[in-house]
Amino acid sequence: MFFRHFLLALCSLCLLAGCQKAPEQQRLIMPDLVVAIAPFTQPKQTNELLSGFIPEDQQPVSEETLAKMDTLFRDKLNSAKHPYVFLSDADITGDMARDSRGRRNALMTWAERARAAGADMIIVPQVITMQERVGGKAGVVSAAAVNEDFYLIDAREPATLVMRSHFAEEQKPLTSDITKIGTFFRRGGSWLTALELAAEGMDKAVEEFGL
Repeated sequence: MFFRHFLLALCSLCLLAGCQKAPEQQRLIMPDLVVAIAPFTQPKQTNELLSGFIPEDQQPVSEETLAKMDTLFRDKLNSAKHPYVFLSDADITGDMARDSRGRRNALMTWAERARAAGADMIIVPQVITMQERVGGKAGVVSAAAVNEDFYLIDAREPATLVMRSHFAEEQKPLTSDITKIGTFFRRGGSWLTALELAAEGMDKAVEEFGL
């Protein structure tokens, strides 16, 4: 009896998901604008944030992992028609810009780095926390978890934060949240690595920014 009710619930959710209309795509980036893509960084101080906060138990993400995320994001954007300027780590080094009160300002800093690259806008990806999967595709001791942000900044004066795409996900078994049925099947019913989970956040940003 329980299994029958479970199947009925799955069917209902699938039908509901199928009936929902996709939202109309926003036009956030004009075709004639030059857009820079910053490499992934992990903010470790509050003044490096564009929003949100840094958890007290934040663990460092390795340079190797950040480089892999850069490559993955670049591959996703290279398939788009819009040309992008990809910044290197060297392009974003140096002191942060300061506001009129002499305080370090992340928004002004990223806008300056975009203008230095000849760009009108810049996309800034930041990973706050990242927990790797312990186990394999079929079963885990602890699941992967990712907390990342993507910021779309208009670097022209005055610099403006246009939009934030936030992705915070810890993979959980279907039995703990039946509303995730669509995600469960899209992932092939397997446990993802942290990088695979982070890629979902990239896809979300690409869709929301209209990239």
